Amino acid sequence: MAGGGRQERRAVIDIGSDTVHLVIGRLVPGPGGGPAVETLESHSVLLELGLEVARYGRIDPRDLRGLEAVVTRFAAKARREAGHLVIGATEASRRAANGGEVLAELAQRVGEPIRLLSGVREAQLGVLGVRARLDERGEQLVVDSGGASTELSLTSGREVWAAASLGAGAAALRAAMPGDPPGPLTWALGAAAAGMALAAAPPGRPAKAWATGGTAHHLVRLERKTRNRKPAALTMGEMERLSGELLRKPAEKLGRRRKQDPRRVALLAPGVLILAAVLRHYGLERCTVLPEGVREGMLLASALEGETWWQDRAGEGRGGGEEERKAAGA
Repeated sequence: MAGGGRQERRAVIDIGSDTVHLVIGRLVPGPGGGPAVETLESHSVLLELGLEVARYGRIDPRDLRGLEAVVTRFAAKARREAGHLVIGATEASRRAANGGEVLAELAQRVGEPIRLLSGVREAQLGVLGVRARLDERGEQLVVDSGGASTELSLTSGREVWAAASLGAGAAALRAAMPGDPPGPLTWALGAAAAGMALAAAPPGRPAKAWATGGTAHHLVRLERKTRNRKPAALTMGEMERLSGELLRKPAEKLGRRRKQDPRRVALLAPGVLILAAVLRHYGLERCTVLPEGVREGMLLASALEGETWWQDRAGEGRGGGEEERKAAGA
């Protein structure tokens, strides 16, 4: 495999609320001389754990077999092709009544520790993964919207001063939005739920928004924008048009027409609600979608911080106010 020797390469497995991801990469010099991640391989399998947890409050033991098969396969590939591997799990595992039990059993079977990330740490790692892309100055918003939660981080330049994990994600909201496509009343109730979740959003006045995570990436793909590692924009107008299409056509039909997995398309109606609600909350009309995110942050943190990579960093993104923003030079 290209990209240096095996010992140079690092691997991360992210057990997300919709999808299990494997990223293999290496550290390279980033802007300003700091480290960044060069992604060499990326693989994913859609399992929809978040949808099951939203409906039943726990991970079904039958789902564990599929999860174990995917994580075992990814771990074997990572051991062959990289010199270091870390595994993390996010909101669906945090929310499931049996999440800790499932992860402990899975870790024993796979032979690797699996770290359950807090919402705050997930937000911190998401910003770390995209930090090299952020503007050096000014107040900015980073949105990482996934299946079971949405992480918001406010930065002054490239430094986080406030962050929150909202209990609203595409899979969780979809569980409360039956129908394909959702009906108008269901859609309105979903919008109300997304708005209520924003009560936990940190206050701020960002001038720019950056988006990462499954919702933003798949919305961009549905729009047929180029995914060649260059940032792509999503505007409120584009999301308005996408919403109309998602409300008119079943996910199966739209997925076939756009050559997308219909299961992923079904998550976009609630997903676009969440992303649009976040932008409207902060008075923004567009966001720039970044290819990097929490997995690149996991890789960087594991390289730079060692065995404590998954633990919250005290004082980073736990809140803040006007004085903290001034001190940071916003």
